[in-house]
Amino acid sequence: PFGVRSLLLTGQLHSLSQQHHLQHEILTQRRMALDRLEREVASARALQRQMSLILGSPKGSEGLGGYPEPETLDLEVPEASLAVRRGLKLESDTKALLTLADELASFAQSNEDLAQTVPSICPLPVGTFVLTSPFGNRTSPFTNTVDFHSGIDLAAREGTPVLCSGGGRVVFAGRYPLRRNVRWWRYGNVVVVAHGEGYLTIYAHLLEISVRRGAVLRRGEELGTVGNTGWSTSPHLHYEVRGREEQGDEPVPMDPRIYILNYQWTGHEELLVRGRRAPAPAFDPLPSRMKGR
Repeated sequence: PFGVRSLLLTGQLHSLSQQHHLQHEILTQRRMALDRLEREVASARALQRQMSLILGSPKGSEGLGGYPEPETLDLEVPEASLAVRRGLKLESDTKALLTLADELASFAQSNEDLAQTVPSICPLPVGTFVLTSPFGNRTSPFTNTVDFHSGIDLAAREGTPVLCSGGGRVVFAGRYPLRRNVRWWRYGNVVVVAHGEGYLTIYAHLLEISVRRGAVLRRGEELGTVGNTGWSTSPHLHYEVRGREEQGDEPVPMDPRIYILNYQWTGHEELLVRGRRAPAPAFDPLPSRMKGR
């Protein structure tokens, strides 16, 4: 009878609708899981590229395809097929990351001195500061003209401990004499640490200095406290990383955010791209006394 067939058809339609709804929920859950995994892989990729850049590993970027543009989804492809394709790409990326992790670990083991000395942590405890002036061109708060800022300014409470960002030797601790160089005198109380032959780090506007020239510091060791000395409008740390391409070269300012592994900056991936390109523009060279000479 027609009524029985209608009831059967209605039941089948309800069953199909429930199955479709269940499959949609499963696909949604899988898509969310893929989204999460892709974010985790992207974060791991950025961190490993950063470590490669810091350590100068010759194989640091192999197997990762550079800096790819986000993939445009093909709306003609069914969602299940897209999920499979994304899953296969994640598997490939994960294998490449594991290979790179092994290469970095091997490189660090064979270059242990470099791994111990290279600047790689934030000079202030995480959670105690605000970035108030980034690396690069800016409007000077004193002259109201555009100048090149060779480091970063981290605002923090006066007295906040300042930490050495990598193992090294103190080559300058104090205030640079006004009669010798007014620009460096403006930095107030400053500590300069040499990290082997490759890097120098600068910690300026300190309230107190707790180390002396010649002291050997470990990564994370306190060297002073945040202050407001020199040309400064409020308590903050001016922090610089300078690096040499070859031994004997003038150390060139580099964006310190690239050399901080224990803090995630806004625009992290873009920082790494810029860090692999042009060097800093004109800057004030370090006086010989601040290079340990």
